[in-house]
Amino acid sequence: MMVLPGADAQEQSTSNSTASTSLSVEVEAPKKKSAKRPDTKEKNGLRKCFSALVDRKQASLELEVLQLMIRKELNINLDALEPELARILPYMLVYYTKNWPGWQKSVEYYSGKIQFKTWYEKFHMYLKVKLNEAITTNFRVVMAEMKREEVEKKIAETRKGYVLEKLADRSSQTDMLAPKVVAPFIIEVGSKPVFLNTIVFTDNADGDIVLKQHKALEWDQELEETITLKQLIAWPHIGVHLKSPIFSFSRRNLHEFRRHVSLIGTPLPSASSPFIEDKKIIDPHKSRSAYPLDDLKQFTTDYLDALKNVYSTPAILESFKIVIDEFLDDIKELNILRNGKPIIVSNTSVVFNIGNQSYIRNKKLSKTQASRWDVGYTELIIPKIDVALVSLAEDERINAYLKYLKTFKAENGNTTGQLSFPQINFSCSFCRENYDNVAQVLTHLKQEHKMEQPMLCGLCKKSFPVFMLSASRWHHECCR
Repeated sequence: MMVLPGADAQEQSTSNSTASTSLSVEVEAPKKKSAKRPDTKEKNGLRKCFSALVDRKQASLELEVLQLMIRKELNINLDALEPELARILPYMLVYYTKNWPGWQKSVEYYSGKIQFKTWYEKFHMYLKVKLNEAITTNFRVVMAEMKREEVEKKIAETRKGYVLEKLADRSSQTDMLAPKVVAPFIIEVGSKPVFLNTIVFTDNADGDIVLKQHKALEWDQELEETITLKQLIAWPHIGVHLKSPIFSFSRRNLHEFRRHVSLIGTPLPSASSPFIEDKKIIDPHKSRSAYPLDDLKQFTTDYLDALKNVYSTPAILESFKIVIDEFLDDIKELNILRNGKPIIVSNTSVVFNIGNQSYIRNKKLSKTQASRWDVGYTELIIPKIDVALVSLAEDERINAYLKYLKTFKAENGNTTGQLSFPQINFSCSFCRENYDNVAQVLTHLKQEHKMEQPMLCGLCKKSFPVFMLSASRWHHECCR
């Protein structure tokens, strides 16, 4: 049973105490007359519980009552959940009741600035979101965020009959020092990439968190004229794909952006990520073979040499060389070894943290006057590459194809329409679009993405423009 003690029983014991570290709900408020609100006689159990906490009245809550609140008032079907999750959810309800950030507004409520209905609705929505978050995002992860060992101990205490404390009266303080938590909502944003590059969060006069946009950062003309292919194929969301009858691979920038809305100074979740995140077989019906990096270097040297007979323009040959060199550098950085030498396996894709580093972007709107909340918007960026050796033919086919390239004679130097020739094309994973050349990629980035904001290194805290990081494979001095 869970006991909610009344004001008289609690006043003496809390006059000199500090903030509780248990699963109790404890909100500081001055001794002021409660704002008038509607009779809660006909209201639901959760509302009565909230009302009791506000009024310093005593109420007893059995486990069955908590379960009923979850079923009827938070609209969660416990019978459809995993048994362990269904068992733990009532205690999560207790935990989140204590840690509701809205308790910080108790002074405003007691002074009549907040209506009971408004305050309760926000409390109800918070609990609903947090419990559904526990269900949909894997409750074990949520438990970890709640410091699992500490929570398990508190759950044991709750089973014995835990106390949810009243709203304490402490005239020496004006507000509860409640945890400054990251926003308890998962926001799915479906919009153009420029929107994500220009959003920021702040608060309004009512204390609500508000999403706004700032002016987009445009591409500098000098950068537009000098940016290299190497930089573009390392740009967030951009992919490059080389296709030919004997040799095909792809490289896609799948940088992970973890976006958080929080109060300034709040410790954010870790940006740690395994160096190699994922490995997948591309086509289960096709064979896979391992190729040493040294052998691929020799093969690509012969491959590029054969292309000289097909493409007489130095810029085209240089493009093939840059794209292939980046692919070979991926294999080197991955450092998957066999007999002490780096290898890559065909028909396989590997996602890894290129540069083995993470970055941060912080945004905060400047304000002309003070407000209750100091809201910040933070992006944790983990640079990732999905690299795949899609296919590599056997030696006999390779030799025949290279001979074909070396002896090919184009009519009037025209190779257009020769589908058997190597081709390079590009893609944007965010917009799910494909492009035939660098000019199209650059136009797309300028018009749809705009310029990426600079990023801070997670270790040295130095700021770097994206064009600098993309030129160095997302390495910089402090992480070399």
